Amino acid sequence: MIKAVIFDMDGLIVDTESLYSIALQMIAQKRGKNFTYELKRTMIGKSGMISMGIFKEYLGLSDDVPQLLQERETIYGELLDKAELTPMTGLLNLLDLLDNLGLAAAIASSSQGQWIRIVVNKLGIDDRFKAIASVNDVENGKPYPDIYLLAAKRLGVLPEHCLALEDTPTGMEAARRAGMICVAVPNQYSHGLDFSMADMVINSLDEVEDKVLTKYAKK
Repeated sequence: MIKAVIFDMDGLIVDTESLYSIALQMIAQKRGKNFTYELKRTMIGKSGMISMGIFKEYLGLSDDVPQLLQERETIYGELLDKAELTPMTGLLNLLDLLDNLGLAAAIASSSQGQWIRIVVNKLGIDDRFKAIASVNDVENGKPYPDIYLLAAKRLGVLPEHCLALEDTPTGMEAARRAGMICVAVPNQYSHGLDFSMADMVINSLDEVEDKVLTKYAKK
């Protein structure tokens, strides 16, 4: 029986993926290149260094990966500060449901801690999560299980009693390697990618109650 639900953030709690795309397009265009949807799909869900390594190789850039990552973080941070964010469909109702069921909620995200705080504050949900684990808190980002294991530890719940909600195969792999049940919720960027490792694939957070919790919350 699950005792907690752990959320990824980007592309699951909120659509920040579009902001990343804007930042990456700006970086690419500055160098006479084009950031494509295909490239986006190869990068999504991966840690900063890995994703920007893919970006560099795909576009044939001479820049160092840490330099590209720093440029992306600077532009993305500025965009995030100015952005008007709205929660993904079904999120607020799901958080209410988890409260009613006595299931703890946490965030395990490849984003920086400061960005997670900006997002939850802008959405007015900063008090809805009992634990947050960011890429700053661990040595290895997704697909390594470190972030999910830390989130579970901060909740005080064993990983096998946690349900992870993820929108990318990379995040899903991290949750599975942590020993958690993993449900995939693909978004517009990750739809159609390989989620064969997931315990279940659903269309939106609206479906968690009927399709997921009825199966896993009553074991």
